[in-house]
This record gives sequence, C-alpha cells and structure tokens, in this order.
Amino acid sequence: MNNRLRGIGFACVLLLAMASAAAPAAARGRGAAASTAAAPVTVVLDGNYPPYVFRDESGELRGILVDLWGLWSARTGVAVDLQAFDWSEAQRRMATGRADVIDTIFQTPERERSLAFSEPYATLDVSIFFHRDLSGIADIASLRGFTVGVKAGDACIDWLAEHDITAVRAYPNYGAMIDALVAHESLVACIDNPPALYLAYKKGVEGLIRHTAPLYSGRFHWAVNRGDEAFLQQVRDGFSRIGPEERRAVEERWLGIALNGRTQALREMARYLPFAAAAAALLLAWNWALRRRVAAKTASLSRALANLAVGEERFRAIFDNVNDAIFVHDIESMDILAVNRRAREMFRLGDAPEAAFAVEDLSEGRHPYCREAAQERFRLAASGAPQIFEWHARTLDGEFFWTEVSMRLARLDGERERMLVVARDISERKAAQARMEFLAHHDALTGLPNRRLLQDRVEQAIALSDRLGRRMAMLFLDLDQFKTINDSLGHPAGDELLRLAAARLRAALRESDTVCRLGGDEFVVVLNHVRDTESVTEAMAHIQEAIALPVTLHGTAISSTASIGVVLYPDDGGDFDTLLKKADTAMYHAKQSGRSTYRFFTEQMNVEAMAHLDLRGGLQRALERGEFRLFFQPLVALEDGRLVGAEALIRWQHPERGLVSPAEFIPIAEESGLIVPIGDWVLREACRQAAAWPGGRNAPGVAVNLSAVQFRRDDLEARVVAALSESGLAPERLELEITESLLMHNVDAVMGLTRRLGSLGVRLSIDDFGTGYSSLAYLKRFRVDRLKIDRSFVSDICRNDEDVAIVRAIVQMAHSLKLTVVAEGVETEEAAALLRLEQCDLAQGYLFGHPMPGADFSALLSRR
Repeated sequence: MNNRLRGIGFACVLLLAMASAAAPAAARGRGAAASTAAAPVTVVLDGNYPPYVFRDESGELRGILVDLWGLWSARTGVAVDLQAFDWSEAQRRMATGRADVIDTIFQTPERERSLAFSEPYATLDVSIFFHRDLSGIADIASLRGFTVGVKAGDACIDWLAEHDITAVRAYPNYGAMIDALVAHESLVACIDNPPALYLAYKKGVEGLIRHTAPLYSGRFHWAVNRGDEAFLQQVRDGFSRIGPEERRAVEERWLGIALNGRTQALREMARYLPFAAAAAALLLAWNWALRRRVAAKTASLSRALANLAVGEERFRAIFDNVNDAIFVHDIESMDILAVNRRAREMFRLGDAPEAAFAVEDLSEGRHPYCREAAQERFRLAASGAPQIFEWHARTLDGEFFWTEVSMRLARLDGERERMLVVARDISERKAAQARMEFLAHHDALTGLPNRRLLQDRVEQAIALSDRLGRRMAMLFLDLDQFKTINDSLGHPAGDELLRLAAARLRAALRESDTVCRLGGDEFVVVLNHVRDTESVTEAMAHIQEAIALPVTLHGTAISSTASIGVVLYPDDGGDFDTLLKKADTAMYHAKQSGRSTYRFFTEQMNVEAMAHLDLRGGLQRALERGEFRLFFQPLVALEDGRLVGAEALIRWQHPERGLVSPAEFIPIAEESGLIVPIGDWVLREACRQAAAWPGGRNAPGVAVNLSAVQFRRDDLEARVVAALSESGLAPERLELEITESLLMHNVDAVMGLTRRLGSLGVRLSIDDFGTGYSSLAYLKRFRVDRLKIDRSFVSDICRNDEDVAIVRAIVQMAHSLKLTVVAEGVETEEAAALLRLEQCDLAQGYLFGHPMPGADFSALLSRR
C-alpha cells in the first residue's frame, strides 16, 4: 500500500512540475524575462569522459549526456549549445560567464561557493592507475613519495590534498594521462574508472595498465551559477520530463543491458497483477499476496546478486592487477584452479587453460625444486603453517628464473578452503646477490680472485702439497712503470692495461694455477704441483713474454714489463701471511735490480727488508725530532772563480748510524709519502738560513731541489710564497731545481706553474739535463733560467770525446735560448779548464768545495 501511495505522490509531483514548466510566466532566471523564443542554453562539460561524453572518429560529440541533453531540448523547446572542452577549460568558461550550465562535475565544498548543484545522477568509482611494471601501489598510503598524475581542475586534486598528497602533475584530459602512464612519464595517476578503462581498451594498452581498488566514489551532477534559483528549477523541470524508460534506453544504449533487467520486468508484472487479481476473488487475492512475497524475495535476491557481482568484479580487478603471480590450488590434488593475468605473463602461459599445466611444469624439476618438495610445502601450509621460500621456477617454454613464493590457506568462495600461492619474480635480486657474493671474493676491475679468495686458494694448495709431497710456488708480480703510464695516458688507459695483464696472466698459466689481483698493479700467482725451481723459472718466462707483448692504449703503443718475487712452500714459509710477505720482499729486490726480472727469496733479503722497514719508521721520527740537517755545496763562476751561490743538500743525523746519505733514505721517503713534509722542511730551512748569510740582498742565492711529488702538488706556489715570507729572503735569491723528466708530463700545467713561479721572481733550473727526453721546442715554452749538465757527462769529459760533444751542444743550445749553464760533479782542474773552454758559465763539485754545514758555509762567505 505504501509503495502505491508513493507512486501516486510521485505522479502528482511530476504533473505539477510539467504544468509549472508549461506556464507562460515561467522565467529562466538568468536576469532576463522569459519570451516566446527562449535563448539557447550553453552547456559545457568534459569532452573526454566516455561513455558519458566523447568525440567519435569524425569529431562529433557522442555519449549518454549528449542524448539526455537532446531529450531535454526536445521536451522544453529550448535549444542546447553543448560545448565540450578539456575539463579545466570547461570550468573556466563557467566561471567567466560564458556558459549557463556545467555538467560532468563532482560536488565539493569549494565548488559549492560558486555553483548550485543538481541531485546526483551517476555514481563513479575513482582509482589509482599505474603501469604494470610498478608494484606496491594499493591504497592512498602507498602514493607517498610519488608525483600523482591528475586531470587539471579535477576533484581528485582536492581529495588527494585532504590526505596530504600534494605532489601532483596536471594533464589536460584522461587520454593524455593514459599515454603518460604507458610512456612511464607518470608512474601513478588518479582517474575515474569508466573513462580510464574505456580509453585503455580503445588505445590497446589495457594489458599495460593496472589499477587499485576504488579509493573513493564520486557522483555526477550538473550545476548552474549560485543564486540563479529560477534557472536551476527550469533545468530540473526539463529533466523531469524525461521518463524512466527513456533514460534507461539511453543508458542501455551506451552501457549495455542492465544485469537486473529481468528483475525490473518482474517488478512491473508485480505492479499490475494485483489489479487483475481483484476479479479472481479470494483465490486470486491469495495468489496476489504470494506474488508480492515472491517479488520481495526476487528484489532481495537481485540486490544480493548485484552486490555479489560488484564484489566479484572488485576481487577480479585486484586479482588481475597485482604485480605478483597468483595461483589458486585445490588442496588435495594440488591442481591449479585459477591464475591471474600476471601469472600468465610471468610464466608465459598464454591462453592455455589451467588444466593444461601443473606445478612440475612450472618448476625446475630437480630436487629441491620438484613436485615432491612442493607437496611437502603444501602439506605444511595445509596444516596451518604459512610457507615463504625461494623457488627455482620455469616458464612454460622452458626458461628458468627465481621466485619468492608464499603459501597459505584462503577461503575464496565462501565455503571451501583453497591454497593461495603468490609468486614474486626475484631474478634481479638474486642476480644482485650473486654479484655481491662475486665482488666479495673477486676484483671488480679484472674479475680475478681478490686477497680473501687468494688466501683460501693458498691454504688449499698447502694442504694439497702436504698430501702429495709436492712444492707450491707463490709469485708476487708488479707491473713496471705502471704509474708513469697511468699518469701520462690517464686512469682509463691504466685500467685497460690492468685488464689486459689479467687476461694474459690467465692465458699463460695452467687451469690448476691461480692468479689474483691484490690491488693497484700488483698480482699474485699460485703454482701448484711444482717439481723444482726450473719449472718455476719456465713458468715465469711464459709470464714475462705474455706481459711484454706490445699493446696500443688510447692511440699510444706501449710495451709493459713485470718484476717478480718468488717463494716456495715449504722452503720459505708454512702459512699464507709469511709466504706473501716474503714474496713481496723478493719482488722489491727484483725492482731494485733493474726491473723486468725476477728474484727468489733469500734470508738476506729478509734482513734487508727489516732494515728497510726500520729506516722507514726512523724517517717519521727524524722529522718529529729534528734530526735532519742542511748542507750547502758552493756554486762558482768558471770565468773568475767567484762564489755565486750554493745548492742545499739534506742529510740525516741518525742517532745510532750517524750521517745517512740521501741516496739511502730519499727513495724510502718518496715511497712512503714522507717526501712531502721533508721537502717542505728543506724549502723553509734553506730560505731561513740563506736570509741570514752575510751580504744582505747581495749575498749569493740558494738552490733547492723539488721532488716530483712536491712539484705536482696544487699548493706548491703557496708553500714557496710562505717560505719566502717567513724567512724574508728575496725571491731572486731562491732557485728551484726540477728534473728534466717532469717537463714531459702534463705540459700545459707545468708550463703554467713555471710561469707563475717565475713571476714571483724565483729562478728555475733544470737538473740532470741530458738524461731525459726534452727537446729544444719544449725548452722554449718553459720559463727557466738555468740548465745543469748531469755529472755523467762531466766526470769523464777529459777522456771521452763524445762527452765533450754533448757538453758543447748543450752549452750552445742553452746560450741560444739565453740560459745559464751549470756543470755538476767537477772534480779536477783539467775538467774545469775544458768546461771554461767550451764557455760553460758555472760549476759545482769537489774541486770547489764539498757539501758543508750551514755555519761553515756562512763562514766561507765571510772570508770572501
């Protein structure tokens, strides 16, 4: 009875509304009086929201709202100008008064300030859509850290802001957003479900796009400007004239036949059958009551079926759009009952039905990745203990890969329990783990075993030697002149040489031998089953030949060599550390013997190595305790014998050994890096003492040798300035000596440094000239003042015509460049006379004075 009353009331309201709409005095409420020919109504809406509104291939507007507004116009007699734009443009037109109505709009508090809304006419789910390659997107919390794609002006922007998601990127329409997802331009996007699914299908990318369960549901309205109540009512009246059957026909045209179509027919039958039953007396009355109960039950069942359909649809959406493979198994038989879309992609199942493949078809097939192992996992999971484990899986076409599998019981259909198996592809993770494991025991540059793995191999080789009664040899190999190659050609060329050396070493050795890289240019080779020293020598010959083969690096042809130290087990030691230490000592002796050779370890080497270490430790203490001394060797003019300067030479006053020659400790200082603080001390001390010599600014100058390490440091110029400033020495009284070979490396940088030092007033000289490879062209580019002829050309000048010719050529070349020439190592009057004859300018050597302490040199100056 109540249903009938409500129906009659609704009919009355509808008739009143139609009468009201037909009244001649009705106004449209847009600020102008109604007229017989009403002005067209301009309606703006989102132009890309299928199936509600969209443009077909010819550009014509189509969809549910196009048909409904057409019916509205037919019922009211008022023309409708339907204008479709990108959503942000549609909103701008409404806000600036260029439209009367805006449709396809969600109602929000912000929009209620300027618009009056109709009742909702459609409810739409809104989800997060993402590319299938992205996993872990499930809810609003999982969006944090992402920039979310949104349609410009969309209500989703406000909804995201309410949940503290403000990192968004606006697109003009949903089509552009789908394209951005496919191209990975945007990783996640907030899109209403109907247009997103339609556009993905239309663009043929539905297999690439996933989406979450709905985040929220919005409802479509149309709206007019706030305050125009009369016009709002006019639009409402027009839509009230569109009957339910007409509206249903429009929706079925674009959405398909509704699932509850039969239910509606039964409702209609139930509405009219009571009228026919009134003529059938009590029997028909009873029949009518029965039909009412059936109709109520049917309606209830329809609603339940509709809810179930929605639930199943949501489950299927989640099931098919997660980024993990899902299998549903029968617990007893292990048969696969269902798989999701990701499972078909991951295991390459294609369209094969679930019955066409089994667990063993998707596994490696060998223990522990076989059906029997899977059955045991099933048994444990079925007993209530969820399982998580790694599994070596196989695609249906035979390719192996690693997965992480979880198993647990689940009640999916409301009654029977199933086994839910989720598999995640972890191939990249396993590859990364394998790479990390490899790098933990191998050198990243060459792929050779590192020190850790070498120790394990040596311990195995020792055990094998003990068992077989054979020797084992360890070779410590260092590439000669590697630092020079690295510095001159660059680190990429150095790395290439190391990789090439590693490959050549592997090729020159047996499979049973081991080669490893310790670091830098140092390699270690372990030779198993060594018969005698001759077999070791033969192996080293193969290694030397392989390393020495010419190679072109970055356009430069070079030939490398190696120095090798050799130890034997058990002769030279019984453990890894001892053998490695002694092999290193033997290699050091090979280096000292001229490089490109080898040395077997001897106990004498060990004694010398200990002395070397003792000297190295003493150097650090010497600097701290002030044990270094400066000696000065006079520099004289050959023409008249005048004392014109001195060269500062360092000596070490060792507390036990007395004076230690620089030839003994300078190489150790350079090797240990102590040459930098020692060289800095020499520079400052030489300037300090020279500033105190008698004669003031007219006193002779002092020459200081710079090591290669000092010269290449960026702060050399600053240190020179500091030494001059602290001592008060005039810059023109300081001479810095550099070796000829330094000029050939990084020419532009060296040239710039020599010019900056020269601009300070400091003089520069090239020491040991004639032993390097500099040319006249190079000398012209550098700002130098003197050339010092190496003592090897002076010591035998009186007996060797070739030395005379070399000295003559150097003097003539230097004078042509306006450079002063200094001869080193002059010890006899005959040599001095010959040098004077060749017009050499200055000389130093024992003939003119031995190196002497600073006080003695100062006294010498006073006497002169």
